[in-house]
Amino acid sequence: MSNGKIFISYRREDTSGESGRLKDKLEQVFGQENIFYDVETLEAGLNFDESIAKALGESKVLLAMIGPHWLKVSDSKGVLRIQKPDDWVRKEISEALRRNLRVIPVLVNGAEMPDQTELPEDLKELSLKHAQELSSSRWNYDVGELTKVLEKIIAKIPEPKPQPQPNPRPFSPPVAKPKSWWAKNYLWLLGGFVVFIGLVGLCSNPETETYPIDDSGNVATDFLDEDTAMASGTVGEPDFEENRNQGSEQYEFDLAGEWSLYLNGQKVSILMMSQEGVNLAYYEYNLLNQKTAEGNGQVDGQYLAMDYYGATGVNGTISMSTNNSGQTWVGTIYFPATAVTAELKLTR
Repeated sequence: MSNGKIFISYRREDTSGESGRLKDKLEQVFGQENIFYDVETLEAGLNFDESIAKALGESKVLLAMIGPHWLKVSDSKGVLRIQKPDDWVRKEISEALRRNLRVIPVLVNGAEMPDQTELPEDLKELSLKHAQELSSSRWNYDVGELTKVLEKIIAKIPEPKPQPQPNPRPFSPPVAKPKSWWAKNYLWLLGGFVVFIGLVGLCSNPETETYPIDDSGNVATDFLDEDTAMASGTVGEPDFEENRNQGSEQYEFDLAGEWSLYLNGQKVSILMMSQEGVNLAYYEYNLLNQKTAEGNGQVDGQYLAMDYYGATGVNGTISMSTNNSGQTWVGTIYFPATAVTAELKLTR
């Protein structure tokens, strides 16, 4: 396969835009020097007839761009240009046929192949050529099919070889970051919480616990739960039920221990809770045992409210309630710009 040019023949009134677009695409494959396009290729002052003949002598392929108006374009007197012997499109195609160049009709935007009866004598052979279609709706595919045909005739320009990168940077393994104080000491902190919880349990032993005395010298049953009141003998079951129904009894829950925090049903962290009376304190750890937040608050019967101080500086509040004796607490974590539905489940 030797070098040669691709000659693009077209009518400005018919396929000027498509021809220029095709020229740009073919230059990327075969090089600018191998595409003849009269508007840009001919130099000013040259004889047009001689320049066309010279370009055809250097070409191996002529693309005859035929649009919907290719046969219908006429001069100022109404004579069809294709029927005039001095028409340049007619002269280009007839000269290419005479030189036995590969002439490929390119039907643009739904144009049909001209019939022999519509063509002058020197162009009748054009109607016998196999055509390639070219439409705007599938431009890239049609140009690709035409390019495959041309690659069998005209040599492509060589693709540039990739250049090696000078002085590539040597690989440096990532340096491990030192563990934070919390990552190194969270086991000691966890052990301290366990000891603290044990001490709280000993201090709240019912056998040694004292109860306040009312004005009559009896134990004040307002501060006793049901089991303790019955065991002390200070109140019977009917009286306890009456106080409960009247809403005078406040149910206190022991929240000390490990709680799993769920957001939208997915476990995201662990809260280590400590409790002293109605006062609560906690540390939050993510699933990698890294401290992420801390806070404190209070439990008031079936409701708890706590502050949230994030390690990254994001603060908020936690508001929850329980309806299953303190085994699960459900509520919302409020941040300055949003609120998240949350759930605490006992895991200790």
